[in-house]
Parts: sequence; structure tokens; C-alpha cells
Amino acid sequence: MNNSIHILDYTIIGVYLASIFTLAFYSGKKSNKGDLVEEQYLAGKSLTIPESLFSIIATEVSALTFLGIPAFAFGKDYSFIQIYFGAIVGRLLIARVMLPAVYDKGITVYTVMAKFGDVNGQKAIAIFYTINKILAVGVRLFSGSILVAEFFNLNIYIAVGVICIITFFYTLIGGLKAVVRTDMVQMFLFIFGGLVAHYMIPEISQHSWSELMSYAHAQDKTSFLSFSNPMPFIIGVFGGILFDMATHGVDQDFVQRLTANKSIRGAKIAIISSSFISIFVGLLFLSIGSLLWSHYQMVPTPDLPNDKIFAHFITFYFPIGIKGLMVAGVLAATMSTLDSTINALSSCLYNDIFHHRSHSKSLIENYYRRDTLIITFVLMLIAFIAAQSDGLLMFGLRITSWTAGSLLAVFFGTTIFKFARLTFQNVVSAYLFGVIAVFLNTFIFELNWNFNVYFGFTLGLLGMYLSEKLFSTKGPA
Repeated sequence: MNNSIHILDYTIIGVYLASIFTLAFYSGKKSNKGDLVEEQYLAGKSLTIPESLFSIIATEVSALTFLGIPAFAFGKDYSFIQIYFGAIVGRLLIARVMLPAVYDKGITVYTVMAKFGDVNGQKAIAIFYTINKILAVGVRLFSGSILVAEFFNLNIYIAVGVICIITFFYTLIGGLKAVVRTDMVQMFLFIFGGLVAHYMIPEISQHSWSELMSYAHAQDKTSFLSFSNPMPFIIGVFGGILFDMATHGVDQDFVQRLTANKSIRGAKIAIISSSFISIFVGLLFLSIGSLLWSHYQMVPTPDLPNDKIFAHFITFYFPIGIKGLMVAGVLAATMSTLDSTINALSSCLYNDIFHHRSHSKSLIENYYRRDTLIITFVLMLIAFIAAQSDGLLMFGLRITSWTAGSLLAVFFGTTIFKFARLTFQNVVSAYLFGVIAVFLNTFIFELNWNFNVYFGFTLGLLGMYLSEKLFSTKGPA
């Protein structure tokens, strides 16, 4: 067992970071043509299908995937994959129903909603989204710091801070285009890291890949569907439909990758294709958990939370060079989520929350620097708080599930069904009713957490309808 750090590991990590900064620099060069705001936040509507597709995967596959999904399979089974099957239907609906309503109609999805409302409603929905996004991504930031702290023998808080500083500086270099280009490289790196783990774990265990997987399968560790009791699978699939519509259809972090595409056709192809790649990535990392579980049935299991098992195995058992590659993979997964969030939230601050800002080039760039710094600092604080929690994968998802239904309800109520306007009262009512619904589901009915979005969406729509009837002096816009 070897936890020493070799110069080759440092070199691999250094080359990765240097490459990211170089790519961000060249990708982020401004063309000085067209609208600077659109170029900063929508890449001048220049994204190709591969850029939209791979940046979606990179953004959704955070360090929670790299470390949290193996931890889930290590402790349970493959039931997490159910929501990925639901995502196929969800993303088809995004392409068919939601995307045409927002494409080429504004810088952010909340700007589009505001065409059916007023400024106060626009600010309210952007603030609610920003708070929820910061909480969810702060958890992901912490999870990505686990391996960095383990590998370099750092305090977890220092590891979080280092990742934030690195991401802050390269995100500043060049807006969405730079973020997307670097995300593409980082996606391929963390997928490659997952494939390497499939090779290394059997090598270290001295049992073949098929032996380890067969043993896990025999012990029911790879199951995701039971024909004798199919209801959990059905619940998971249906839960994934609305959950994915909320995260990928109304979350500015993902929507901007679609609305920045050169054409709506390209955006539709990207969002539909991403659902199938997501299944591959999910299975890739779930099976890492199976390999680790089988290995530790033959040797003593370290006294660690499941979230830290894979990081520990990499640090103490992976050979020189491969160890550095895996750390780079986790950094890639973490930074690709973090940079996307920073850019998305800064676009909300500029366009929705403080939308009366000046449009002069120098001030826009100053706003971007300041907003990026503030967002990074707040995300770092949330990651510090998350350091006190266990079960990161489900914790991160459940944070989102508490308000995702309300966010989706506001979008459908204002932009699709058009029975309510985007006003402060309507937004607050949707979130109040939605959170109450999730509270009832969680603590009173005690149903599966996958129902949170359905409860939140249904009662969120009801809350908007009642608010519109009670407070409105006009009909919907």
C-alpha cells in the first residue's frame, strides 16, 4: 500500500491544469462583433451540437458521479440508474415542448418568463433559483474536494479553497465559450478516469473484471429492477421524468447550453442525445462501486464512510501516474460543474436580479469579475457546511428536489399554460405551496423522495393559480 506522491503524479495534474487555462484563454478571446452580453453568456450563439452535448454531460456529471455514484453502488445496488431512464422521456419533452418556448427569446430562461409578467417576478424567480443552485452545487464542490484532500494530505477546507481559486481564475478568462470548450476536455478526462478504474481495480485485487462483477451480480448488488416488485423501478423512472425537466429544462446552467446553440435543431439533438450518454456514464461509475464492493469482500474494508471509499482506494492503491490521472479526473468533474454554475448564476445576476446595469463593455466585464468572485465565495462556504454531512449523492439530489417542482411550475404556469403572470406574489405562492407539498410528502405521507418534484409541481401550479385569482387585476399576459 503506497500513499506517497510521485513527481509524475504532480506533472500529470500540472499538465491538465495548464491545458485547461490555455484552452480557456484561446476559447475566451472576444470577437468584438455583436452583443457583448450575448457573447459572454450565450457564446454569441455559436455552439455546435458536440459542444452543447458534451458540456451538458460535463455539467451534470460532477464529482458526485465520480465518487458518489460508486459509493451508492458500494452500499446498495444500481437502483440509482432508474432516474436516467426517466430522463430519456424528460429530455424528449424538453426538446418538444420547453425548448421552442425559450430558444432565441432571451439571455436567460427567467428573462423569457418575465415577458409574461413583471420585473419583480423576474427578480424573485432568479433569486429562488440562485439560492437553490448554490446549495446543490456547494455539496458537489465538497464531494470533489474529498480525493484532492486525501491525495495531497490536506485539510478538506483547504482543498475546497484551492479548487475554488483555480476555477475562479480560469472562468474569468472567457465567458460561456471558454467554459464549454474546457468542459468538453474535462468530460473526456473523467470518463477516461472511470475506464482506467475498471482496469486498475481488478489488477490490484488480482481477480478478473468478470469475476468481481459476477460476484457482485450474484449477491444482487447490480440489480435495478425486480420483476416480483417492479414498483420501485416505476417510481424511479417516473421520478426522473419531471426531475430532469426541471434540472435540464428550466435550470439556466443547462438551458444556456441549448439556447447558445447555432440552431434549435442542434439544441434538440444535443439534449435528446445527452440522455443516452448519461446512462452510459451512470453505469460506468455504478460498476466501479460493484468492483470495489467485491474486492472488499476478500480483504478488510477501511473504516470510512462509503463516500470516501473510492478516494481512499485511489490514493493508497493506484500506481504512480495513474493516481495523478485519477485526481485530474476528479478535478475535471468538479471544475466542469463549478465553472458552469458560476457562469449561469452570473448571467442571472446581470440579466434578472440587477437587470438595470449598464451595457458598456468595461462595466459588463467588471460586473462579471465581481459576480464571479461573490458566487465562488458563497459556493465555497456551502461546501464547508457540506463537509459535516454524509451520503452526499442523495443529499445533493434531495436539495434540488425540494424546489425543482416549484421552479418547473412557474415555467409552465407562465410560459406554456399561460394562466398566470410572472409576478412576485405568484412566484412566492408557487414556492410556498411547492415546499409545503414536499414537506408533506417527506414527513407526513413518507413516500419516495422521487415524488417530491411531482408534489411540488402540482401544488406549485395550484399556488400560482390561486395567487393569480387573488392578486391579479389583469388577465395573464
